[in-house]
Amino acid sequence: MCWICLPGALIAKDNVELGNEAFGRGDYSKAVEYYRLAIDSEATFSAQVNLGHGYMQLDRWDDAAAAYEEAIRTEQEAVTAEIWRSLGRARFEGRRYKQAIDAFLKASSLVPIDDQDNIWIARCMIELEQWIQAESVLLGQLRHEPGNPDTLELLAYVFNQQGNWSGIIGVYRELLRITPQRTAYRIALAKALTVQGEKQRAIDMLEFARRVDVSASEDIDRLLADLYLAEQMPQEAAGCYARLVTMLESPSSEDRYRLGLAYFQARDLASAEDAFIRMQQASPANLKAELYLGHVIAEAGRLAEALVHYIAAVEKNPTSAEGFVALADLQMKIKHHADAAENLARAIARGDNRPQVHYNHIVALMNGENDTKVKAALKAALAKHPSDQQLSRLLDRYIKEAVPESDI
Repeated sequence: MCWICLPGALIAKDNVELGNEAFGRGDYSKAVEYYRLAIDSEATFSAQVNLGHGYMQLDRWDDAAAAYEEAIRTEQEAVTAEIWRSLGRARFEGRRYKQAIDAFLKASSLVPIDDQDNIWIARCMIELEQWIQAESVLLGQLRHEPGNPDTLELLAYVFNQQGNWSGIIGVYRELLRITPQRTAYRIALAKALTVQGEKQRAIDMLEFARRVDVSASEDIDRLLADLYLAEQMPQEAAGCYARLVTMLESPSSEDRYRLGLAYFQARDLASAEDAFIRMQQASPANLKAELYLGHVIAEAGRLAEALVHYIAAVEKNPTSAEGFVALADLQMKIKHHADAAENLARAIARGDNRPQVHYNHIVALMNGENDTKVKAALKAALAKHPSDQQLSRLLDRYIKEAVPESDI
């Protein structure tokens, strides 16, 4: 910002100069005081503009805009593009985006070759969620100034809001062409490729980024691991999560959970059990730690031990249906059908209305030979899932084996 000094009353001139000196040494509050004194004596154009500059430094956006607006009213012919631009910035920061656009357009009309005005206009349109208009301004700016990273980044954001993933991919490829060392661009491109279903290309890009930029390895490893899991490559995912957990000073429960899950899917039960034990130690109240310890241990054939973990999971979060389902599934395996039926009923009461849960509940009840409960469970299940073939076959089986047709 540049200060403006024009002839005026002696006291006004002195106060403006004192304000300029305070501004120059960074004492913006004192500068504003001097500019206000100058304006009280004589409201000159220069004092109003400098007052606006002072308010801008103090983040007093509405006051700054009012000062610039008063300066423009005071002496229209002296207004420069920079003053209009300052007014636009004050209005933008004050969230008066439509008025800010008007100011930036006036600045652009005085200095048409200044590219920053179009960037600010696009930013205003983004805040107003005028995506098509913002895209048009940014594309026009790129025709005038190809390859500008700021413009391209804004355009990528606009494309993201529009769900234009092919556009995002094109923008980040261009950004990487301009600045190939920017890992953030490579990560953003990998995310866009993932959304478009090009997961293997995204993996290749992230593996390259991990090798050339160790400083960003946390973000890269987390994204890579998720991609490997999506591509059914759990061993590779486990490697990424293991690196992540090792490098973090305090790994989150979610990081430990994903590491254990990757090992579990890779059938590395010993490593999975170790990961979930560490998760349990770090977060004793966490339901997932108990639940997946139960899954891993049950898979290893230690059913009695797994039962203990499932019971602990239910006790830690009795409002969650997930623990009751896991406990009931194991009880079905060990033929504790009455207990399984009770726990599946609890899971259904807590909102798990999947057809398979209803099916298992009915099967457990049928093994208990309680016709009244079986019929009630069948009716409730078919009311929720009238077209489910597995439930329909179970109904047919019950009719055939248990009761006369007229009783249903």
